Amino acid sequence: MNGTQLRVVTVSREFGAGGGAFAKELGGRLGWPVLDHDIVRRVAERLRMDEETVEHFDEHPPSLLARIAGVLVIPQPDLMEFPPVEGVPSHDQIAHASTRVIRDAAASPPLVVVGHGSQCILAGRPDALHVFLHAPFEARVRRIVERLHVDAAVAPALVRRADHERRAYVQRYFHANWRDALLYDLQIGTAKVTTAEAATLAERLIRGRMPAPDAGARTPGPQDARSG
Repeated sequence: MNGTQLRVVTVSREFGAGGGAFAKELGGRLGWPVLDHDIVRRVAERLRMDEETVEHFDEHPPSLLARIAGVLVIPQPDLMEFPPVEGVPSHDQIAHASTRVIRDAAASPPLVVVGHGSQCILAGRPDALHVFLHAPFEARVRRIVERLHVDAAVAPALVRRADHERRAYVQRYFHANWRDALLYDLQIGTAKVTTAEAATLAERLIRGRMPAPDAGARTPGPQDARSG
């Protein structure tokens, strides 16, 4: 990635580490589109499903019980009637559609994309910067309580579950360890670093790789007006 212009940023995050806010801040500063929650809408359009259904499956791997149930509902060959499957989505179907949505969007950079294994989907791109945001468990729990207004006794379970599902999602669909440092170019701890400060770090790195302005293109001065 040395010296290569950066035109795509993937943002991976522990739950409650501020990944969504970071992506929004960075995208706003750079003037780049941010692909985050809109992934659900695009997947819903691609699969011709309602957004609420896609949201239920989004960035979640199938549980062991769901996988077992998926096998059990397969009809036996000697059955005359088959259960309707049209309109019944699967975790795999949603995940594969999300991957296609991200690939299609990244084909027209610049872009900031959040989660969904994007650090793996776009791992081979030399113009991609892969960022991972993390924070101590207790700090993330406090943020979730403040952001989602949930009971403090419930928040730790929410954080653990979200982390587990994101880790399992990347493992299932990309065969990678979500927390593997080699997946990322920049890791930022957000316990002491604010969202704005984190965005500043990434912005400086990205702008430092942007092409220098054309030396031949300069603002006309008074001498140019006189010579004309």
